Amino acid sequence: MRSGELAELAGVTVRTIRHYHQIGILEEPPRSLNGYREYGVGHLVRVLRIKRLADLGFALQDLPLDDDADHDSRLASLDAELAAQIDRLTRQRAVIAALRAGGASPDLPPELATHAALAVGLPPRMAKLEREQVLLLAHLGGEEASRLLEDLHERLAEPAVTAAFGSIYERFDLIDESTPAVELDRLVTESTEALVAALGDLDLTTPLDLGSAEGLIDEHGATQLNATQLKVLNEIAEQLSQRLA
Repeated sequence: MRSGELAELAGVTVRTIRHYHQIGILEEPPRSLNGYREYGVGHLVRVLRIKRLADLGFALQDLPLDDDADHDSRLASLDAELAAQIDRLTRQRAVIAALRAGGASPDLPPELATHAALAVGLPPRMAKLEREQVLLLAHLGGEEASRLLEDLHERLAEPAVTAAFGSIYERFDLIDESTPAVELDRLVTESTEALVAALGDLDLTTPLDLGSAEGLIDEHGATQLNATQLKVLNEIAEQLSQRLA
């Protein structure tokens, strides 16, 4: 039989047959005088074995080439691999469920998924900034930054605190060079007081070590905020540092 007939009988494609040849798990038969490969029933049996083992989950490159292989050992190894995949998929589904329940963005680190709802309800630009800053900090700061962000979000996710900061974010989103100085001062003071109340005894005295990437956080903020907003943020940071010192 030719490759097309073999593929049809086995329930695969001719391309699949060629792939089996390329990776060395199916022996190529010699060509006949007319230049075509002629396959026998042995090739069909081999393709059916390959198909069956692949359906069980064996990687093609790990398929036993003979019937005398240690099947129990291979099955035990495959079972352990599939169990690990199930665990990974179960954890992945739990993260997806948390993201859906909290309305969070799927691009956030999994450990922050349950606390990412803080940005929900904020002005779109502020919500985008919050999400992107979290993503940058978690990636650049590693586990230390992720733990700190998780603690911060857990404290800020209290309903009353979220409502207070939602109002602050809304006012902050509207300020520019035309905003009266009295409103800017009030916003700085209220933001600082709200942060001090929310952070409680959380230790923020040790700065995160972001190395050469530290300036990227400031650069990102500068691309999203106007000069007045950046000035207000700096004043809040200074007052907060003094209060927590």
